[in-house]
Amino acid sequence: MHFKDNRTESVLQIAKSIEVSLPKEAIKKLEVKPSGSNKPEYTALKNSLRSIVSINPKASFAYLYTQRNGKIYFMVDSEPENSKDYSPPGQEYTEADGPTFKAINNGEDIITEPSTDRWGTWVSAYIPIKDEVSGKTIAVYGMDFDAKSWNNALLFEVVESSLLVLLFLMTSLFLFKITDKNKILNYDIINRKLEEKKLHTALSVLKKKNDELDQFAYIVSHDLKAPLRAIYSLSEWIIEDLNDMSDETNSNFKLLQGRILRMENLINGILEYSRIGTTNIELERLDLRKMLEEIVETIVPNEGFEVTIGNNFPIITTEKILMHQVFSNLIGNAVKYNDKSIGKIECIYASLVHFHQFTIKDNGFGIPKKYQEKVFGVFQTILARDTKESTGIGLSIVKKIIEGKSGSIHIESDGNDGTSFIFTIPKKPKTMV
Repeated sequence: MHFKDNRTESVLQIAKSIEVSLPKEAIKKLEVKPSGSNKPEYTALKNSLRSIVSINPKASFAYLYTQRNGKIYFMVDSEPENSKDYSPPGQEYTEADGPTFKAINNGEDIITEPSTDRWGTWVSAYIPIKDEVSGKTIAVYGMDFDAKSWNNALLFEVVESSLLVLLFLMTSLFLFKITDKNKILNYDIINRKLEEKKLHTALSVLKKKNDELDQFAYIVSHDLKAPLRAIYSLSEWIIEDLNDMSDETNSNFKLLQGRILRMENLINGILEYSRIGTTNIELERLDLRKMLEEIVETIVPNEGFEVTIGNNFPIITTEKILMHQVFSNLIGNAVKYNDKSIGKIECIYASLVHFHQFTIKDNGFGIPKKYQEKVFGVFQTILARDTKESTGIGLSIVKKIIEGKSGSIHIESDGNDGTSFIFTIPKKPKTMV
């Protein structure tokens, strides 16, 4: 009802602004009979109505009507004279209902409920036109809107807002749990040196909390995905039921479905982000060059990209799944955000005293200095998500993994031509706990 009232008020304001611009003297001179179409005032008003419809594509018809001897007659409409929907001056509107008469008899602005006549099913806006001297209603300006498009627009607004509410609730729950977990961790660190017994107790409590957090993440993920999938299915059923759906309605539903898929990707990303650092992962010997070759083969297109991998990449002892995740995200970004006809990606290794240093360099968009820290934040993207589909979580995961291994990551870019992601991890492996 809130959206319906807002939409009704918006349409009435548009119709009222149009009514004010109509020349009342010309309306007074119109004759309510077929010969009235020969008057220059009729031609001028008809051209005005046709122009109104052309710049208000959501409106199907615009017209003027009046009342004579208790009956409603058309004065002028926006349809060409050769149109099957054309109503000549003086044609009686035999399907006129209560709101049609109410607008002219009571002088009230009206938006009707959907009603059907010989031309179709419409939601109509009626704006009385009054004589400036006597204040008497001399005619009514009407605009008709297709009832299906009207209801679809209302449905789209309600569903879109519901998705925003879901995202807000999901984010609030996630942040609440993270804040609660951090408080527990801080309390444990402060009291760890005081009593060994309390430390063991706190570690037991922490393990239980982590188990509960994992369970909570899975439950939230499932409970949020279920209504999203239901909304997506509902949108598909509506599309199937609307045989004569307009291009605008079809575009709106495609946008709705895209945002549902984005929401599902966000849920998966948040779940993945929350699990990093909560479990022990076994260390193993990993040939980094071989792993990079497998990643490139999997996610880099065969055409349009050139990838070079340095020959000096070492074999190290680390968590394979985490390193795979780091390199996959960075190489995937280099592919996604490349605007060159031939994208170039370089994988470079350097051995420092105590650290392994890795660089993933590309010739893509580049990242301006002011965004180089921001991109590592959760849900942060440089380009609009409708331009490049992204959850804004990938680089947050990368940073969390690297810093969890006591490493660091930074960006080098002039903001125009290419980006280098440079990160280090200790040569002495540290298992993430």
